[in-house]
Amino acid sequence: MCPSFDFIDLAFVGIPTFCKFPYVKELENTKVDVAIVGAPLDQGSFNRVGAREGPRAIRQASQLYGTAFVANLGFYDVELGGYKLGNTKIVDYGDVPVAPTLSHENLDSITDTIKEIHRHNVLPVVLGGDHSITYPVIRALDDVPFSIVHFDTHMDFGDDIMDIQISHANPIKRASELDHVKGITQIGIRGLLNPEFYVDEANDYGARVITSIEVINKGTDWVVNQIPETENIYVTIDIDVLDPSVAPGTGTPEPGGLSYLHMRDMLTSLPKKGKIVGFDLVEVNPLYDPTGITAQVAARLILDFLAAFRP
Repeated sequence: MCPSFDFIDLAFVGIPTFCKFPYVKELENTKVDVAIVGAPLDQGSFNRVGAREGPRAIRQASQLYGTAFVANLGFYDVELGGYKLGNTKIVDYGDVPVAPTLSHENLDSITDTIKEIHRHNVLPVVLGGDHSITYPVIRALDDVPFSIVHFDTHMDFGDDIMDIQISHANPIKRASELDHVKGITQIGIRGLLNPEFYVDEANDYGARVITSIEVINKGTDWVVNQIPETENIYVTIDIDVLDPSVAPGTGTPEPGGLSYLHMRDMLTSLPKKGKIVGFDLVEVNPLYDPTGITAQVAARLILDFLAAFRP
């Protein structure tokens, strides 16, 4: 006989979808607002591989928050003194199918998947994977003109490195070549892996570049004021924009990064600048973080950002 008390779906119980939201693969005739989709790919990495495990790690970490979700109310945020995301229908769409060695086919698969989600007027939230996955996501949204807000240690403007057209070192360069991309703001840039020709490429395009030390010294309000208002915004977040003390589990860590609070404050202010049409969070590499804190921070930032523009 079962006990008389109600069971709680604890973090280690059940199938680990993102925040225990329902797994939904068919969006036809549904009222879904947001679809979480994984892109478990790290074929574009030049340094430490393992970001293919990022989507699973973020989902696993998010289980803790899933235990706190109250139906029809959402998550209670004690700092805000209220509930959030209670009126937003979020589902886990699963992962994009990928296959070893089929590089271009994998990228096309990402584009096709995002097009299918977008076709149903559902907001795509993509879990990487290395940063190369951002380009096929952005090219899928080609019927919407938007500006890009890019949080990263690295500028990712490395054109044609070793004749490689699409890697985690150049998704922003490739995106800058698309007609529906109307502007780029890069935030958190720092370190020794941004060669001068990256800077030249970004300057030639007209990207706005804000370094990590500017964020720290001038504050997040100043940073948000530098971002131009526009109709639509796509956001890409490389987890290595955070300091390695906050997010050690990433492929190319660099000292001198941002805190969780820096990121939260900037992300939650972005909807004032334009309509968010999609976003990704990439480069979580759980192989280099046995504590799981990197994936935990990633899951929390996704919820924070969604709550800023979805009730």
